[in-house]
Amino acid sequence: MNCCKAIGRTFLTVAAFARTRAARTLASAATFCIVVAIAALHAAEPVQLTRDGRLKLATAVCSAGREVVYCELANPTLYRLMKLNVQDRTSQPLHPKADTSEFDPMFAADGKTYAFIKTVGVLRAAILIHDDMGNKLGEVAPGGGFSGLRSPAIAPDRSRVVYSFGEGGRQQLFAVKLDGTERQSLADTPGINNWPAFSPDGRTIVFGSSRDADFEIYRMNADGSAPQRLTNSPAQDIRPKFSPDGKRIAFTSNRDGNAEIYVMQADGSHPQRVTDSPERDDYADWLPDGEHLVIVREHDGWHDLFLVDVPVATK
Repeated sequence: MNCCKAIGRTFLTVAAFARTRAARTLASAATFCIVVAIAALHAAEPVQLTRDGRLKLATAVCSAGREVVYCELANPTLYRLMKLNVQDRTSQPLHPKADTSEFDPMFAADGKTYAFIKTVGVLRAAILIHDDMGNKLGEVAPGGGFSGLRSPAIAPDRSRVVYSFGEGGRQQLFAVKLDGTERQSLADTPGINNWPAFSPDGRTIVFGSSRDADFEIYRMNADGSAPQRLTNSPAQDIRPKFSPDGKRIAFTSNRDGNAEIYVMQADGSHPQRVTDSPERDDYADWLPDGEHLVIVREHDGWHDLFLVDVPVATK
């Protein structure tokens, strides 16, 4: 908005200046530059936020959009959670003393609570739930055998944590209280149910599922009732995230032959492609303005965080 006001003032200045032939020529050139600037505002190039190129996974925007927590391969045997300052582009470990791998960070809407996956043994992982000071609030312990805990999501009112877990030969969705107790099954179908995410009002959960033979995006009520399929693509549609106003959903799809970021209306209508990259774009999360996404982009074999614009919704 400030840029638009500045451009408007420049137009007035140019018009007042254009009183001679030479001045009009100069004004025309200035006007062209202004039009190019306006076009750039509406078609901004992705902004690179990290430059180390390490393998990265799972972005989580927090601190009112000032920071992004993400998973990074620190060395061949350790994944760690990193916290990026969006303004100065510096990153530091979220848990500097962590000596086992950590994955899948997710913050509550108010930023005061977060959950993540932590390895606690060979092929065993637990979900830890912390407050913003790092104090442990709860834990979902690993089950027997290989522990397939994945993708924790925290309800906006911080009443529950939803996650994916492999049990009975299929990957199901469960919910627990913030302290990790009172487990409740939400989605138990053949195949894999994963990547749950709450709507801003907490009434709806979106997720990816292979229940119909390929991965599609679904939504259901927060209690697990009334599941509804939102996408219908022969390709893979995964990792959905509601926009801050709840009107749109961002997700990853390879429906056009390559993994890219898409957005659609909350009812599944009007899908729009956001990115167009020769390599993989994935792990989108919304900034609070609802106009930008943080993604992980693969470029020349490197992996970095980028900030991309979201196109205006189509009708």
